[in-house]
Amino acid sequence: MSHPFAFANQSIYHGRILLAGWRAAIDQRSEPAGQVALAFAPAVRKQLLDAYGWLLLAACRLTQVPEQPPHSVNDLPPLPAGLVRPVEVDACAALERDGWVAALKQPLTRASLSSRPGQLASDVGGIEFRHFEVWLHELEGLAALIADAIDES
Repeated sequence: MSHPFAFANQSIYHGRILLAGWRAAIDQRSEPAGQVALAFAPAVRKQLLDAYGWLLLAACRLTQVPEQPPHSVNDLPPLPAGLVRPVEVDACAALERDGWVAALKQPLTRASLSSRPGQLASDVGGIEFRHFEVWLHELEGLAALIADAIDES
């Protein structure tokens, strides 16, 4: 397993822990749901974006990694001479333009994390707990795809 891939797995694990805490807080109903979302969403988002960045580095088979992972294909360091950008990274670039990664990368605001009473979050374009669950699931699928590609190379 590559060094960046191990970091990706750790970030996915931490994201899963944070989501479990978020779920527990929602289920307890002791705090307003909007405040719970404001407390958890930024931390979960950071873990998922970090995992994504570590996966990008792993897909490129880079062993010298930066202190912090990139959060975009455009922020990847140059590949060493003789290496070609893997097809998985090209697929990630497409997801950043129009896919679940693009949605994950959207800035979080108070308005995006709350809904008005009596309205569904989807009616007001809000970001909810369920979106983060979906993004985590997609990230786990991407990790499996990249792990397979690394194993085949």
